[in-house]
Amino acid sequence: MKKYLATIYNLFVYSFGQPKLYYKNGNLKSSFQVFADLIYWYWKEKYFNNMYYAMGLNLKENNVKNYFGRKRFYRVKNRAERFMKIKAKCNDLNFDVITKDKFYAASILSANDIPIIPTEILVVNGRFIVNGSEIGFNETLFKEKCSYIIKDTALEAGEGILVCVRNGNNFVINGKECSKDVFLNKLQNKICIIQRKIDSHFDIRKINDSALNTTRIVTIRNGDDIKYLAGFQSFATNGAEIDSWSSGSVYAGIDIENSCLKKYAITSVSDNRPGLLEEHPDSNIVFEGYKIPYLNESVELCIKAHRLFYFNFVIGWDIAITDDGPIIVEANEKPGMNVVQCVDGGLYRKVLTNYKQLIDS
Repeated sequence: MKKYLATIYNLFVYSFGQPKLYYKNGNLKSSFQVFADLIYWYWKEKYFNNMYYAMGLNLKENNVKNYFGRKRFYRVKNRAERFMKIKAKCNDLNFDVITKDKFYAASILSANDIPIIPTEILVVNGRFIVNGSEIGFNETLFKEKCSYIIKDTALEAGEGILVCVRNGNNFVINGKECSKDVFLNKLQNKICIIQRKIDSHFDIRKINDSALNTTRIVTIRNGDDIKYLAGFQSFATNGAEIDSWSSGSVYAGIDIENSCLKKYAITSVSDNRPGLLEEHPDSNIVFEGYKIPYLNESVELCIKAHRLFYFNFVIGWDIAITDDGPIIVEANEKPGMNVVQCVDGGLYRKVLTNYKQLIDS
């Protein structure tokens, strides 16, 4: 009952109240058109679209029917992947874990000479594993005074990431100092990978240098091959060390053809700042036209990597663009289609077209 009451409340706030607006100018839909769109979305997707304005669906030029919600997207994705497995006569096997698990995905990519941030240590319930052998704590890279990243192998969207550095006998984790025992306790009953922290390209650090600022590249299977579908560039703000929306990051659209950023970066729905930003809030660098190095090479790297995951229809790649070129951070089985559509527009027809080409191939 609470869920339905909350949905009804949101319907009226988004349609007739004062929600967070992103696109305030232009040819805007009436309140009744917004209300009809939100009803249509709920009917199709079975959840309230709190990213309605972030997607720009209040503009008359944007038809809600051209946008995916999670339910319809995963329905097409699952059908495509089931078709590929049936075609290969291995429908009884589950390949989802390969992209869901960061350690498995990284191992496959590394074995095929795809540039990826190396996994220094695998942590299994507090035990440290290197190349299949268990090592003691004093043999790990924790003895060095370097920055490193600890990631749960299954969590996504920046959840559970620990940014660590040793400080004498203690550790600084996500900006807070703790003892060695507290640190080790955080690794109990978890399966994690540990990587050294790397730096992004100088041109990206000019906008923000507190985080890696990854580039999201979404690739899709098109018949018998792979092509680019959409993407965005993330930038941390306020000194955050993680470039996720939950940490206050902003996401800028990318113009692949011209290897640069689009006009706007968007903030999350829960962010108190304006919805659309034309410049980074800390460095004040304007987004529009800002060149992102190695962008085309990043797309080619993702296409090459996607070919190794032959039963995945769509993959969202996190890329670190460094001074030496692009390197894969991780593959995401959930590519973040809601956010992608905020910066690249509705992808319903594009995804369906690729699905049909896959089925017909």
